[in-house]
Amino acid sequence: MGISFGRNMLILATRGCPYQCAFCSSPSMWTTRYMMRPVSDVVDEIEFLIEKYRANSIDFADLTAILKKEWVLEFCREIKKRDLSFTWQLPSGTRSEALDKEAVEAMYDAGCKFLVYSPESGAQETLGTIRKKLNLENIESSIRDAVRAGHTVKVNFVIGFPNENRRLILKTVWANIRMAFLGVTDSNISIFAPYPGSEIFNELRRD
Repeated sequence: MGISFGRNMLILATRGCPYQCAFCSSPSMWTTRYMMRPVSDVVDEIEFLIEKYRANSIDFADLTAILKKEWVLEFCREIKKRDLSFTWQLPSGTRSEALDKEAVEAMYDAGCKFLVYSPESGAQETLGTIRKKLNLENIESSIRDAVRAGHTVKVNFVIGFPNENRRLILKTVWANIRMAFLGVTDSNISIFAPYPGSEIFNELRRD
């Protein structure tokens, strides 16, 4: 899913997503229930994959992998405690709330080398419309810290949400340019497509 660092294998550390983004079908399919596995359980599984299948790179495929900073720090401490040597990454797109300077530095030191952020839009107005509870200043700060720590960083944007005008789309284009100056390695700009089961899909269907 991300960068091939060798023998990559997928893992899930969480189930579900507590957010209700209007473009996503998760709330209607799975509700907003969110469960985090104990750190020791996740590291046990990684250790099993290393020993049995000789995995040396782990891809987290969670919908919302990181919400609590303390979980991240505990996870990094557990890796160091067990003296495990492997690369891990978050290629699905993550949020920035828990990823401050301390967190991204600890992650890099514990083997994380690739982070994908999903701000979706560079216009705060659009984020409000699609109910993406995200502050653009916070995510830029997190990305800056991640790049400085040594992570390879990618961002995901979407343009063409319903009710978006040219001004809002240009804000996303400009945000994408700013990401280059922050040191982001890769940026994906997708054209919005209504996802079946999402709130926006249902609204467009009614219209």
